[in-house]
Amino acid sequence: MKTPATAFALIWLTGAAGLLRGANAPQDLLPFIGDEAMTKIFAAAPQQASASPLKQRKVLIFTESARDLETARKNAGQKYVPHVSAPHAAFAIAALGDKSGAFSATISADPAVFTAERLADFDAIVLANVYLEKKLYQVPTDMKPDARSIYEPRQKALLDFVSSGRGLVALHNAACTALGWPEYQKMIGATHHGHAWWSHQTVTIKIDDPQHPLTAAFRGQPFTVNDDIYMFTAPYSRESLHVLLSVDTEKAPASITAERADGDYAISWIRTWGKGRVFYTALGHEPATFQMPAFLRHLLDGIQFALGDLAAEVKPGKPLPEKQGFTTMAGWTPLFDGTDLSAWRVSDVQKQHWVVEDGIIRYTGRAPTLTTKDAFRDYMLRVDWRLPRVSDSGVFVRGSKQLNIWCWDFGSGEMWEHRGAAKTPEEKAQYTPKSREDRAVGEWNTFLVTVKNDRVTVELNGRQVISNAVLRDSLKESPIGLQQHGDPVEFKSIYIKPLPPGGQ
Repeated sequence: MKTPATAFALIWLTGAAGLLRGANAPQDLLPFIGDEAMTKIFAAAPQQASASPLKQRKVLIFTESARDLETARKNAGQKYVPHVSAPHAAFAIAALGDKSGAFSATISADPAVFTAERLADFDAIVLANVYLEKKLYQVPTDMKPDARSIYEPRQKALLDFVSSGRGLVALHNAACTALGWPEYQKMIGATHHGHAWWSHQTVTIKIDDPQHPLTAAFRGQPFTVNDDIYMFTAPYSRESLHVLLSVDTEKAPASITAERADGDYAISWIRTWGKGRVFYTALGHEPATFQMPAFLRHLLDGIQFALGDLAAEVKPGKPLPEKQGFTTMAGWTPLFDGTDLSAWRVSDVQKQHWVVEDGIIRYTGRAPTLTTKDAFRDYMLRVDWRLPRVSDSGVFVRGSKQLNIWCWDFGSGEMWEHRGAAKTPEEKAQYTPKSREDRAVGEWNTFLVTVKNDRVTVELNGRQVISNAVLRDSLKESPIGLQQHGDPVEFKSIYIKPLPPGGQ
């Protein structure tokens, strides 16, 4: 006997397979979800929509391809790594439409669908945890002249689709993709600026507008999640968005990366864009999030809003007051706090390639390593970093040996020179990350490094990946270095806290 989820999966793959073939076909996504997860998602999906559709609705679900997911699984890190929750998101959205009757869904991983002619069949687009790089967008420094004729028409098709009066639903990493495409970021309403909390932490979400139809799923009650929680920067502003959900910071775990002085960590919002409607939610990093009944109801209501079937207030709000003198880094010395490179040695050549923009150090990959003016021996060091594309870089913590920043399957924090010089498997293990804690290309990551005597410990995104490894460098003071490796990389929030000599 087929379960409802299994029966739906068969409908889903037979109904959607006509759009795509081979490694991109929707049915090929099913192994990345699994029977148990499909059953839980389908069971959690609401039986009935909050509003009756004004007409038969069609939704395009744009997500990652099975080919890219399989490549990531086989060569973790050496290729572009999509979110593992992407197929869960696509399945959940398709299930919402089928089970409630609110819309019919077409699943695609083919960016060629982004033309005015092909999008004309749809009433809304859902970006289901899909990265737009090499689909609708390319890093400008990597783009060849003839590539513009591919990407720019696709970008125009998406922007025109929404502004002409149709809908866009954007999930989670939609705010940390296509970072150099300002019109897209403005339409979404924000740009990812780091993780305030990580998915291994439990965070309480409060209802900002309890009377709003898109928050009815929560019945006015706060709820908890274990999901990556983003911190946003411009163009984020409550003055241009109607915020629905946000983090209850009074109940949140302590976090040095929750750096907003106004404590504003929005989770879901809506807005208009031209004549169209946009719904964004930052939740969805973890596959299990798509098994939460209240969240799926919230997601369905957001889709119905974007479709124009569920009327809702979109009036923007007001900014939250800032706490004067707020900092999460009390007692630390800033090496870079978003203003300038005054703590660093910068040559005339480096000035052209290590550039401060929007509070971020943006490196082109075309100048020597950047080092601090001061030297340090024992300390704790915080470094936030982001890869705008598949890249390779590192942080020098003492001497000429690095903590790697890269996309290889070892994970960042790996100690390349030390591991290469190790003689035994046991010795190599101390220089190899215990787990790969990197967030995907386009998302911010945080190193918290402790260097004491001849030992180093590295936390990456709140998880310890290197534990008390032996440093084979000199115990003398040395500068902190940001490595050049011929690739673009970005840094922000670099702080150091010197430790007293002696002890463990």
